[in-house]
Amino acid sequence: MKKTLIGICTLLLLSQASAQYNFGFQQEYFFGNLPSAQAEAMGRAHTAIGGNVASLFWNPAGIGTIEHQEATFSTSAPFYALRNSDYYFLGIARRVHDKVVVALSVNQFAIGQTTFDVNINGARYPAEKPFTTNIALSAAAEPIEGLHVGVNVNGFIWKTFDDVTSAKSILIDAGALYRLQLNGAESKGQKLQLGLGVTNVSSASLTFASPLGDEATAEFPTTLRGGIAYIINTNISLPGAGEGPLALTFTTDYQNVLNSSYRNTFSLGTEALFWNVFALRMGYLTQNINNFGIAANRERLSDFTYGFGFRIPLEELTDGSLPFALHWDYVSLKQPPYTFSGPRLPSMRSFSFRVVFSGS
Repeated sequence: MKKTLIGICTLLLLSQASAQYNFGFQQEYFFGNLPSAQAEAMGRAHTAIGGNVASLFWNPAGIGTIEHQEATFSTSAPFYALRNSDYYFLGIARRVHDKVVVALSVNQFAIGQTTFDVNINGARYPAEKPFTTNIALSAAAEPIEGLHVGVNVNGFIWKTFDDVTSAKSILIDAGALYRLQLNGAESKGQKLQLGLGVTNVSSASLTFASPLGDEATAEFPTTLRGGIAYIINTNISLPGAGEGPLALTFTTDYQNVLNSSYRNTFSLGTEALFWNVFALRMGYLTQNINNFGIAANRERLSDFTYGFGFRIPLEELTDGSLPFALHWDYVSLKQPPYTFSGPRLPSMRSFSFRVVFSGS
């Protein structure tokens, strides 16, 4: 593992500035475990879903469907063979106007305590706790009934070596989400949602320094995501449980990394929400990757996904005394192998906890 990390950093420090995304640069942050257990369980098809703070990762317009305000925390671990690693996400969103929602979020990929260092000319340069942090200020508006547009302004920070100043950059994401009510009131009938999101629409890059003071620049990925979601609200009757609401969601996404030939992804996802309390989720995704010209490496990763979630409607249970609901989502999946041989990497575990306020 230590040799792998040294090799990656050496390649990055020797890279030249260009408009082409180096598919390996910050791939754990942009394409690794993501900040929503719901999305992970649904094959990462989330561009057209929206409705919670974590939506801004795929499509910043998704927060425009938040009704009042909410707070979200999620964590995912481990990342590949980095057993001490973790991914954290913390976000809050509030509707400040009938047509405007704003959000503030922080997400961080932390490798954890390591013994990683580089020996250059007899001097050792430690990297005890490397991390990548992103702070995003987001806003979504509804200029036309049913159409939400949104933007993220991201402050990106990358810290590798203990005695080297952190590298910083500003990225801008943009997106749109259109919700079409097919029949009946919003709480009943059917909805069709169309989503489009672009990560790094500003084509930003990151300039960073080596322990010797040499500088290099790497491009961030510019990723286009498009999705369609079909939502059905109906009732279901089960023996011994009586009749209650059932919400079915079917969604599909396509991801294209515009400045790279890799990580282009097709995904499918579905969710069944029973009685507004218990959710079952399934999905499938497939994406192309670089095999480095080595036959033992895979050219494509494909995986089935699944997970579940609970919702505690405290407002209903307390007759309005506690005007909020608690959401808990969980997923645990085997990480897809990058080679045809060798042990399977440990399972990725992710959970999300949301507090959704129903009052102003």
